[in-house]
Amino acid sequence: MTSPLSQQTIQRLAFVRFLHEQGIAQSAQPEPLSAAAILSFQDAVEHFLLLSADHLGVNLPNDMKFLQYWEKLKPKLPTEQELPSKQALSRVNRLRVDLKHHGNIPSSQAIAQSKADVTTFFTDATRMIFDVDFNAVDMVDLVTRAETARLLHVAQTHADVHDVVSALAGLVMAFEDLLEHYTARMKPWGRSPFSFGEKIPSFRPPREERNSPMARQFKVLTQTSRELQEAMRVIALGIDYARYAQFEAMTPGVNHYMDGSTKIAVTDWHKSLTTDDYQFARLFVIQSALQAARADAVFARLDDHFPNDYDIDVEEWTWGGPATASD
Repeated sequence: MTSPLSQQTIQRLAFVRFLHEQGIAQSAQPEPLSAAAILSFQDAVEHFLLLSADHLGVNLPNDMKFLQYWEKLKPKLPTEQELPSKQALSRVNRLRVDLKHHGNIPSSQAIAQSKADVTTFFTDATRMIFDVDFNAVDMVDLVTRAETARLLHVAQTHADVHDVVSALAGLVMAFEDLLEHYTARMKPWGRSPFSFGEKIPSFRPPREERNSPMARQFKVLTQTSRELQEAMRVIALGIDYARYAQFEAMTPGVNHYMDGSTKIAVTDWHKSLTTDDYQFARLFVIQSALQAARADAVFARLDDHFPNDYDIDVEEWTWGGPATASD
């Protein structure tokens, strides 16, 4: 009987799937950008093989060669079974070596074949070694922000019943929570360094002044400032802005009202979105959460260096070094 997987093993499997999904997303990029998929696929496979060795209790030599994994893992596999896809993944490995060490860009056909081969390997090998369905491995296990992870799980419940629009709305709320967490936090040392000021409210002039030149000017300036602030928050957290723009363009609007209700603004175009669109958006939110989590170190440093109140005594000392240019 297969023993239950530890939380560390689950998280490492989630990282393998994250790399695999990243490779799939890269494979859809135009050439030569799509070549990066080969590196992600190879990294995903090697992480999986190392994890498999740890899980099965196999000691590996320091000078391990890629194809040796099939030999080393075989004694620990179920009777008369072998680790699958050896020849197929050997081709992927050769593509990776040619790309990384010789600068040879793989063809679109080779990338598509690698995608299929790696997917087949994970489908078969994950069931064989860990007794779980690879598609059931949840990348949300990598997200450290609890509320963001909860909303990602909620979104998935809608995707599971093929309600793509509601699933995408759930992803929008997960991303909103993530951004709010890192940009709107108030601490004893002040506002988050990723906030770029207080959130700018929409400008709504009195009805009788809506068509005045001044009102139109203020409306344009306010909207521009709101968009610039949002862009700066996204970029400062290390989130890929180009992918953020795609995420914004494809997802429905989510409006929250004072009575606590939430409404989704849905167009006919949103109704045509597919499960693939949802997977792209979900991967983006998870990647964003991993990138934004680096800000936790900034907050920890500020917490360590400032007291837990606003009464900070500041002394002014005279500079004793060389004179500055302004002196």
